[in-house]
Amino acid sequence: MLNRSAVVIRYREAFRDWLRSIGVEEEEFEDHADRSVYLVGECEYPEDQADLLQESAAAIFYEEVSAWHLGSEHYPDFNDFDLFTAWFDTEFFDVVADAIDKPLTKSE
Repeated sequence: MLNRSAVVIRYREAFRDWLRSIGVEEEEFEDHADRSVYLVGECEYPEDQADLLQESAAAIFYEEVSAWHLGSEHYPDFNDFDLFTAWFDTEFFDVVADAIDKPLTKSE
């Protein structure tokens, strides 16, 4: 078991609308996953999920935006957690187990 929780991020239509507004073609949506999984701090109680998500929201937000390989001039300013919740649905998993007998590594 890892001392982490996981959160699944799924695109909401508002995120797709923003991508369309900056010229991303509809066909590109089919080539790109509409969900991602992020390891976040350990969250034992459901009532702590919102606080934990707010702590990680900016990093997740910019990771999702940058995954589209857009120039930084297209990046919206992330200054409001409401924007995150408008663009992404989330689902928490409080138990994360590592089923592979290899160390975790981080790539950039």
